[in-house]
Amino acid sequence: MRNSKILKAFCYCLIPILLLILTVSIVFEFSKNKYYDYNENYDEKYFETDDFLSNYMNTLSNEAYHLIYRNNDYSPVIDEESDYKICYNSYYDYIFVDFYYIILYKNIALTNVELTTNTNTVEKIKNYIENADGKKVNIINGVVSAESELITTKALQYFDNFINTYYTITEDGDISVYSISEGTTNNDLELIEEGSTNKVQEWYTTSIDDFMIYTTYKEELRNQNMILEFKEFIDFFKPYENLMIVSIPICSILLLIMSIYLIISIGHTKNKDEIDLNDFDKLPIEIVYIIALIISVALIYVFDNLSYGLNYPYINLIISVLITAYFTIYIVCMVALVTTIKRIKARTLINSSLCGKCLKMAIKIIKKVLNKTKLIYKDITNQWDITAKLIIGLLLLGIILILSVAIFYAWGVIIDIVIILFILYKIIERINCYKKIEKHLKNLYEGKEVENLIISDFTPEFKDAIKYINDISNGFENAKQEGIKSERMKTELITNVSHDIKTPLTSIINYVDLLKKEEISNKKAQEYIEILDGKSQRLKKLTEDLVEASKASSGAVKLNIEKINIVELIKQTTGEFEDRFKDKKLEIISNMPKEEIYINADSRYMYRIIENLFSNISKYALESSRVYIDVKNDNLKVKIAIKNISKEKLNISAEELMQRFVRGDKSRTTEGSGLGLSISRSLTELQKGIFTLNVDGDLFKIELEFDIVK
Repeated sequence: MRNSKILKAFCYCLIPILLLILTVSIVFEFSKNKYYDYNENYDEKYFETDDFLSNYMNTLSNEAYHLIYRNNDYSPVIDEESDYKICYNSYYDYIFVDFYYIILYKNIALTNVELTTNTNTVEKIKNYIENADGKKVNIINGVVSAESELITTKALQYFDNFINTYYTITEDGDISVYSISEGTTNNDLELIEEGSTNKVQEWYTTSIDDFMIYTTYKEELRNQNMILEFKEFIDFFKPYENLMIVSIPICSILLLIMSIYLIISIGHTKNKDEIDLNDFDKLPIEIVYIIALIISVALIYVFDNLSYGLNYPYINLIISVLITAYFTIYIVCMVALVTTIKRIKARTLINSSLCGKCLKMAIKIIKKVLNKTKLIYKDITNQWDITAKLIIGLLLLGIILILSVAIFYAWGVIIDIVIILFILYKIIERINCYKKIEKHLKNLYEGKEVENLIISDFTPEFKDAIKYINDISNGFENAKQEGIKSERMKTELITNVSHDIKTPLTSIINYVDLLKKEEISNKKAQEYIEILDGKSQRLKKLTEDLVEASKASSGAVKLNIEKINIVELIKQTTGEFEDRFKDKKLEIISNMPKEEIYINADSRYMYRIIENLFSNISKYALESSRVYIDVKNDNLKVKIAIKNISKEKLNISAEELMQRFVRGDKSRTTEGSGLGLSISRSLTELQKGIFTLNVDGDLFKIELEFDIVK
């Protein structure tokens, strides 16, 4: 049931419908109550309240303020009969349906009555206001004449709002008006004496007596439009009122059940235990939310502008756009919600969030800072005696520096400089000691011969450290000498044992040769003689290899270094092994440069290296396979690579194969001794070359590298 796609699709489709029904039902109940509240109480009482009076008088005082300071911003008309400059302000009051006024001050008038040929003088505007429907309110010379008892009796308390203090500066016929902020005095202003310049400054303070105000208003609010909208909405859904009341709890329960089911089932699919995430679920969650928000806001904006510009004949279009916007926003929000739930279940929400990544990075940084702080604290507390001495020393130094200047003045500065230079010298001295110790340890690490450090060459702080380092150096030197002695003894042992074996082995080989020359008719005896011959020859070869390996590893080999052509040497050795390679059906694929490449090496031992490698190939390579021999000039280095496929599984590391007596043939059925690679590496390194062995599955690869000489 949790993995049912049909049930999930049913829930996805039903949720927006239930949500729409629930929203409409709740809005209906709200609109109904709001409508009755507005319709029965609000209009009747508002015009009898102090809120109305405050709004009305503040509107007039604000317009009087604008008449003084902003009259040049309006569209003016000159009243030729009374010399008034009439300023027109298309004022739209957000409360009153019809509200007209004209305010006169000196020779300036401000009105919201549209200026036409019938209203182009002050008298015509007064007549227009007087004849307009509504209640009249006139304030002339501080006397209120109003049809509203509220305004007549209480308007006086708002007269202070008409007090404005300002000054004007007239220059070349142009008048500039400047407002005086509260608390400003004459001392704060630039006073200009008349006649001393072409600027003339005048001061004014207005009161309600300086204004003549004529107004009219209707006791009808613009909120009536909203009331009418509520009424239309209520009338449309009124027949379904009982059904909508029942639908609220039913839709709420169904939405809750389906939401819980979807939360449980989202991310689960058949035949999968883990949460099924796709590429979309790997996008940063912030990008998903931003896209969803942009689409939703764009659709709401389009619908708002479209519904504002269209009226009743286009109601079907408005409803279609509303439904389209609603379901589109639902789909977008549901996609964002589903991917969020999937990420929470898969525990990838933070990892797929840019904010989460920043938070994790911040936590890591905080942890590092805390750990570093702990380490610093630990260092301070572990070496508290040194820390205490350092703190006390710094405090004493600061006190001495301050006192020297306070007591000796200029000479104190010189004393401070001398003290600082002395301390700087001591710091540099200790840094140099540290560098000497570091260099000594580096040489010790690299295996170079080092002499013991002299304690007197270092400051007292390093005394114990020098003693410990010298002891370690002596221990390493003793161990090194013991190793050399042990290696020499092993070499001598191998040489002596090989020599002792070689004498009787030579006699055995000679007697086997004599037996082979005898005419022995017994076939069994002849077979035994052949076995003795093979085993004795193999034992002889093993003895020779053992001696050679011992000498090569200990460096007891006398080299005759000369300039040799490595390409020619490899070609010659390849030709000598051609028959042995053919017997194993090995195909040689060589890639060698045409030009000659020279290196400094011993030709005899260089031949032995290549011979050992080719011998290994003939013994251990897979029959009917290929052998690759590559020689290339690489930046003043010649690199020789020999690759083949092993006939045995190489379940052994390259380092193990390089050891003595180790073979890839674990059964040890071949005639090899396991010394060839060890001898080749030792001889290569003695001739300043690099020997590298790589094993990759059954691929066996040897690389030799030597410096090229011209």
